[in-house]
Amino acid sequence: MHQAIVDSFEEYLAGVLTPAAQRDFDAHLATCDECRQEVNGMVELSGLFETLRPTEEILPPAGFCARVMQQVSRTQAPSFWSLFSLDAAFGRRVVFASLLTLAIFGSFLVSRETGYATGPSTPEAVMAEHNTNRDAMLVTLASYEP
Repeated sequence: MHQAIVDSFEEYLAGVLTPAAQRDFDAHLATCDECRQEVNGMVELSGLFETLRPTEEILPPAGFCARVMQQVSRTQAPSFWSLFSLDAAFGRRVVFASLLTLAIFGSFLVSRETGYATGPSTPEAVMAEHNTNRDAMLVTLASYEP
């Protein structure tokens, strides 16, 4: 559909278009077969929805509104602090689930650990392990600051 029809289609169906907009809408429909077919199909569909409306007014049973209002007044709105007043059974379940998750992740990490390097850790031991130039080793050791 063209933009002129799309922009004012809801107003057209509701019958609230201004006279100028109604003339523009009708003029476009008179010249555009595609839009006219689309609008006719939507008007027909709108009429089908009208048939779904009940013919008589449906009223709630007597006292229904009063019972609902009474129940609403008894029910308190949840507050921020109500999150901390959970029952003990729920709290135990949360703690158990947390500990179980921690145990599973911990065992996974331990099983995947490949080990630590067992080589020398101080600069002196590293330098002594390599057979390099002694002067370069002394310069490196002298410049080392722990």
